[in-house]
Amino acid sequence: TGSQLGKIMPPQKIYPHIIPAILAAYTILSSAALANQPPPPDAKGRFYNIDWPTWRVVDRDPRGLNCRRGPGINNSIVARLRLMTLLTPVTPRRLGVDKDGDPWMEVRLSNGGSCFVSANTWYVMPSWEEQGRR
Repeated sequence: TGSQLGKIMPPQKIYPHIIPAILAAYTILSSAALANQPPPPDAKGRFYNIDWPTWRVVDRDPRGLNCRRGPGINNSIVARLRLMTLLTPVTPRRLGVDKDGDPWMEVRLSNGGSCFVSANTWYVMPSWEEQGRR
């Protein structure tokens, strides 16, 4: 049985020069894959990192997700966004924060304006859709 295994799988000492190259390629590919992951929420579902090109409304309120003039519920409602509406952050690396320290994302509206939505998993989630497809 031991001699048959050697015929199926060659001993590792024949290919020792390949192992570092395989490990290097795996490291590079793993890093690239991890770099292209959506930002994770914190334990309370808040996104303090919104560096992702597109998001989707996941709020199931039949009236829609309130999109406000500024960060926080004290700002007036500019628009109500339906479930699964595709959102694009105005500035992907900059958040608005309300008086309680909760994150708000400024998003573009179809009319060219913008408004703020709560950056929380109750209301929005990163989307894998491309910006050009709506």
